[in-house]
Order: sequence, then C-alpha cells, then structure tokens
Amino acid sequence: MHDKHQIIEEPCNGKLLRTVLKTNGVGDSLVEFNMGQTMLIRNANGDYTPAHRSLLEFFVAYKFAAELGALADDFTELAQAQSCLDGNAAPVDYTWSGYFERQLDNSGNCIAITPLKGFIKESLEKLRENFGRLPLTKAVMDLMLGMVGDNEALVKVIEMTRGRSEEEVGYVGGNAATLAVKVDNTALEEKDLSDTVVKGGDFTDVSLRCVNFQKTNLADSTFTKPFSLILSLAFSPDDKLLVSGGADGEIRLWQVTDGKQILSFRGHNDWVSSVAFSPDGTIIASCSHTSAVKLWDSKTGESLRILRGHTDKVRQLSFHSNSTILASCGDDQKIKLWDVSTGKCIRNLQGHTSSIWTVAIAPNSEILASGSFDSSVKIWDISTGSCLKTLQGHKDGVISVAFSHDSSILASGSNEQTIKLWDVNTGQFIKNLIGHTNTIRSLAFSKDNQNIFSASTDFTIKIWSIDNGECFTTLKGHKDQVWAIALNSKDTLLASCSYDQTIKLWNISSGKCSQTLNGCSHWVQSVIVTPDGKTIISGNDDRTVKFWCISTGDCFKTLRGHHRWIASINISPDGKIIASGSGDNTVKLWDFDSGNYFKTLDEHQGRISDVAFSYHGLTLASGSIDKTIKLWEVRSGKCLQTFEGHSYWVNSVAFSRDSKIIVSGSSDRTIKFWNINTGECVRTLEEHDAAICSVTVAPDGMTIASGSKDGMVKIWDLFSGKCLKTLQDNHCGIESVKFSYDGSLLAASSVDETVNIWDVPTCESVKTLEGHTNRIVSVAFTPDDKFLVSGSYDETIKIWNIQTGECIKTLSNKPYVNMNITDATGLTPEQKSTLKALGAVEE
Repeated sequence: MHDKHQIIEEPCNGKLLRTVLKTNGVGDSLVEFNMGQTMLIRNANGDYTPAHRSLLEFFVAYKFAAELGALADDFTELAQAQSCLDGNAAPVDYTWSGYFERQLDNSGNCIAITPLKGFIKESLEKLRENFGRLPLTKAVMDLMLGMVGDNEALVKVIEMTRGRSEEEVGYVGGNAATLAVKVDNTALEEKDLSDTVVKGGDFTDVSLRCVNFQKTNLADSTFTKPFSLILSLAFSPDDKLLVSGGADGEIRLWQVTDGKQILSFRGHNDWVSSVAFSPDGTIIASCSHTSAVKLWDSKTGESLRILRGHTDKVRQLSFHSNSTILASCGDDQKIKLWDVSTGKCIRNLQGHTSSIWTVAIAPNSEILASGSFDSSVKIWDISTGSCLKTLQGHKDGVISVAFSHDSSILASGSNEQTIKLWDVNTGQFIKNLIGHTNTIRSLAFSKDNQNIFSASTDFTIKIWSIDNGECFTTLKGHKDQVWAIALNSKDTLLASCSYDQTIKLWNISSGKCSQTLNGCSHWVQSVIVTPDGKTIISGNDDRTVKFWCISTGDCFKTLRGHHRWIASINISPDGKIIASGSGDNTVKLWDFDSGNYFKTLDEHQGRISDVAFSYHGLTLASGSIDKTIKLWEVRSGKCLQTFEGHSYWVNSVAFSRDSKIIVSGSSDRTIKFWNINTGECVRTLEEHDAAICSVTVAPDGMTIASGSKDGMVKIWDLFSGKCLKTLQDNHCGIESVKFSYDGSLLAASSVDETVNIWDVPTCESVKTLEGHTNRIVSVAFTPDDKFLVSGSYDETIKIWNIQTGECIKTLSNKPYVNMNITDATGLTPEQKSTLKALGAVEE
C-alpha cells in the first residue's frame, strides 16, 4: 500500500513552492496549517512539495494576484493573518515582496511590522521575473479569476509597459490583459493602451471596442476569427482541406495542417446547411435554407451553376462516386437528383410525408437512403427512382443517415436519441446504439466498417463498436450542440462543428482535440424601440442585450445573463420591463432602469424564437421550437397556459389588441389563433407554401400580417381569417413584418438584404431600403413613424428615414469596432485583415 504522502501525479517544483511559502510566502501559520492537514510534504532537501499539484498552482496564483495589486479583499485576509505585527499601528499597503521582508533585532527576534491593509503592484522588473516569464497556464489562470478583486489594477499593469521593450516586459502585459478580459470581457473597452507591450494576449470572444492599440506590440496575441456558427463541413478527397458552411451564408476553405483559412466566399443569403466535395475534388456543392443548391470551383471559389427546383429549405447533399450526380433533400418533402455538368434535375424521388433532413448515396452508387421528420428511413434505387424499402422503427424525426463503406449497413440517427443499424439488403433492423442524451445530428462510418462515429446535441461525439454496439470513446470539449462531423479518408482525423462557434479537429487514436478554430458572430437578431422613441434595444447573437441611443448611436448599456444567443426582444407597454427569449430555452424579464433581470422563465423544452407582451402588459407570450406557445403572468413568472397544436417550430407570436387572442406563425406553414382563456386553437390559416417567420397585428386590431419563407407577405382579416391582400412575391424569404404605429405602412425585411415598405391601403411598395450586406431579421418603427430601425446578420443596426429612404445612422455590433491598430506591431497581414473585418481601424 502506498504512503498517502507519496501519491502525486507528477513531480512538482519544491523549490518554487518553498519560495512562495517561505521567502515570498503567505507565512508560517499557513504552512503549519497545511502541514497539519497533510497537504504538504517535505523532501530530503527541506523543500515543501504539495500532495496535490493544484495546491502549488493555488499558491502561485495567489502570489501573482497579490503582486499585481489585484487581490480581492477576502483573499487578502489570508495574508493579514501574520505573526509579528504591531497591533497599535494603522494598516498600510505593501508590495508582496515588501510585506514578507522581515528584520531581526539584536536578540534575533523578528521586529514587528505595521499590519497589512492591501497589496499594491510590484515594479515591472519584479513582475517580469515570474509573472511575465511565460504565458500563464490554464490552471493558474482559472484560479486567478476567482482571486482578482480589482480589474482596474490589471489595466494599470498594462500601462506600466508603455514605452518599454519586449525584452523588458516579457508576457507581463499580455498575461495581465488576458486575465482582465477573462474576468470581464469588456474590461479593456475604450482604454488607451497605445505604445504598450501586450505580448501573448488572448482576446478571443472579447469586446475591444474603441481600444487604442496604436504602436502597441501585440506579438503572439490571439483574436477572434470572423466566422459564425458553422453548420456543415467536409474534408477534401486528399484530406488537405476542410470546407465549412456557416449560418452567415459564408463558405470557407481551411488548411488542415495549420487551420489557416485560405478561401472565403459568400455562398448564400441564409444558413448553409450542407457542403460536400465531389469525389474528384474539383467541385464544392452547397445548399441553404433559401432553397438553392450551388456548385463552386474548389480552387477559386467561382460559382459554376445554381440548381433550382426545391421550394423550401434544402437540408443535405450527397455526391455520387463518379462525381456526375448530386442528391439533395429538403423541407418540400422531395429528393432531387441533379446532373452536375448541366445543372438539370434528372429525377424527383417522392414518398416521405414530412421534411426530409438527410440523404446519403451508398458507396456502391446504386442506392440512396433518406431520413425524414415522418420518422421513416427510405432506400431508393438511383437508376429508377423507385422506393425499394421503407424502414420503420424510429419514434421521432430522422436527422441523419450514413452507409458503411461496403454498403451493407445503414445507420440512422433520430431526435429520440438513438442510433439504429439496418441490414441494407433485407431492410431488417440489427441493433440500437444507446448512450446519447439528445438528438443525433451526424453520423460517419470508419473505412474498415468496424466503428461508427456520432455527433449529438448533447455536446458530445461518441465512437461505437458496430460488432457489440457499445460506445468505447466519448469525445468531450464542445460547449454546445455538435452539429456535424466529418472523417478524413485515413480515419486518423475527425472534424466537428458546434453551436459554440468552434471547429475542432480530433486525433482519433488518442481521442484528444488537436486543434480548435474559434469564431464569433455578433449578429443582431432582434430590435425594438422604446415607447419614448429615445432608445433602441437589440438582442444579439453574442448573448447580450444592448441599449443604443438613437440620437448619438452610442451603445450605453449591455445586459448579460443568457447562455446562448438572444432570438427575440420585446418591451412592456409602459416601458419598464424588457423580455428576452434565448437559444438557452429561457425567457428573462429585466428591469429597464437597473438592467437587472428579476425572473427567468424556463419551462420550454427548446430554444425560444419569439416573445410578445399583451397590450395591457400583464401577460407575456413565448414561442419555441418545442412546437408550443406559453402564456406567462409577468408579475409572478407563472406559466398560465401552454398551447399545443403546431407540428413544427413556432417562429412568431403576437397578441390581438384586446389581449384575448394569441396569433402564432410556424414552420409547419400555418398561422393559428388561440383563445387565451380556453387554450383552444380557434382558427388555422394555411395559404402560405413555406415556413411562417413573422406575424404582427395591425394597430386597429382588425387585421394581421404574415411573412413567410415563400417570399410572400399576406394581410388577413383577424375575425374571419380571410386573406385580404398579398403584397409581395419575390421568392426571397421574408424574415420580419411590422406595421407602423398609425397602421398605414407595413415594413417587410428579407434574406435578400432589403426592407420593403408598403402602403397598406393601396398595396403599393413605396420604398425599398438597401444598404445591409446580410439578411435582415428584425424591423421596428419609431413611435412617431418617421424612422425605421433594422437589425441584420451583417452585425449592424441601421436607422432609416422613411420619407427619403436614406440610412441616417449605422450602429455596429462588431466586437472590435473603432479599435485603433495604427502602427501596431506583431500582427501579420492576415491578422490585420481579420481585425478590420471585425471593426478595427488603421489610419
């Protein structure tokens, strides 16, 4: 049996620990206490060694925080418990080294010193010796985060490096900056850090708005990359490149060896749901929620052709092994086979009764498999288009399918958290793979057909043995839903993308993440104008709620509390309460004046798509992708009613003027009217041909307007349900519709980057507002109807003069807006280009 004092994972630097504890330590009393708890052992040389490495890291973190003059008061109390103190003297501030310098009298006794009030920062030279010697380890950094009580002290440390050389500073400035922004990611906003040395700073997922980095040394620093949520990815046939498709419509090519982005091009005006390399490597195919399938030259990114024919979202693509045929599937319940050389549809496969989310052509190229929200898997003959088999067994929508490389086994993944294996020849069910705790998003077989890889919205990737059905490895590291995976041709590397806005590359043999590409998006998801017309409030993809002054364009308040993006913002009629609906499945209620949230409504089982206050302000409605609408009492946060009846996501909700009816728009292509008192659906409108994205009630309470992915805006009689007018048919999906306060105008924003303003009585388009560079997802009128506010995936808010159609102000939500990098050193041309894309300026 081992002595418990000898059980340590790896040797620790005893001399360093003794230095921390004794020479520069926190005192004999603490050492004695820890020795009594057997946390420290002493070796033959008299050096203290921790029984656990975390103890050493704790003391190093403690010492560093004190040396920086940033130690929190409750941690300072630990050092104040010293012997040989003059109890009659008033406490004073010390440097760390000064406090532990003790003198002896002629008798050899320690001379009492003035008690400690707090620690002030050491000299730059002293900080350079240890704190600035190397970049801080993650373990020490994480410990320091809980010890820092004064972030401004860290800024002052950075300022100490002004005018000094990199040799004199080392990593002092970079470590201090990293620590500051990890404590508060806005800590450096508007700070003048010109001519400082910030070597090795980590500024990923950080706001550096208006920071002055002029002439600053930023060597070895890392910054956010301007890519958003990645939905799809694929390896090139030679494994040298990785292609990704993003929710911002961008398609990007990455070098696998170093993660460098070598090509980026705007592929679509909506989410790129699938990308695929042709087997010969010459073509990249992509599809999107705008119903388009596109083919691109893989070397240049040049558009080759657009394949048109789907009438709704296209979900997935799969190439034939000879690169001449491409299969696509979508929400229009169709599978299409395309001739790659001509772009013509050569065959339609129909038989599913709901959205088709996944399609895969077998390696033998003779058959094709599809999975649908109708819970079935179908196997089709490619040459004839006939359905050969329908595989039943899933109890919920099928999201992913994949063939083994010998085409003998088919795997299907479902919303019900299971993976099913099927014999392709017989259609017989083989076994279930059970272990995930949420939807299976993506599947891939190893080349030897022994293992299967699965990605799930439970944040994990699992590797399964096909033989015994057991999971033998779980890859953990993503902080949110894993959306897609891809295996390279040698089964040595797995790529994954997630809602956490990262791409990860995993070493299959070790199960470790070998590379992470961090992105960010600062899309403006929702905008409202306060009842007094002075403030714009935006809900953003970066998990913030921001307040903007309409007259100056300045962001003057930022609210944080949600763990995922803010999909919808609304304000109570009296302007006192803000409601935010988020991708974290919750609704939060915030006090407008203080910015504090006082209620979290968390009974939905899926992300929130929209929130709306009743006109008396006493209740709130929320719509979710869990297919329900919930009615909440604002004062108590109690859920009063749950409305069920939609068969797909609820995207939009609105109250009638008397607050007795809730109107909802859904991806099931219907609009429903709900009686608040009884919970019953009293009317269903079914004239749209695609998902309903937005509904709004006219100020007179007589009509409603709806906007759909089918490109149409319709006006309906609220009482009869009759469609009175169709205002638009441009084949570009409508994202948001809103009536002016006097009801005479209707604004409709679109994925085509425009806002159309319609005269309601005449049904004529009176203005088209152009200027955004990505889809516009939210619009709002000011109370005086003179201006329109729009929020876009281009990370900006625009304020438009309705009479002239001119944009009078653009508010940027980019994280590095007006960050000055003029004459900054240590940045590559590529980094400078990236920083400018995120808002930085160079004079």
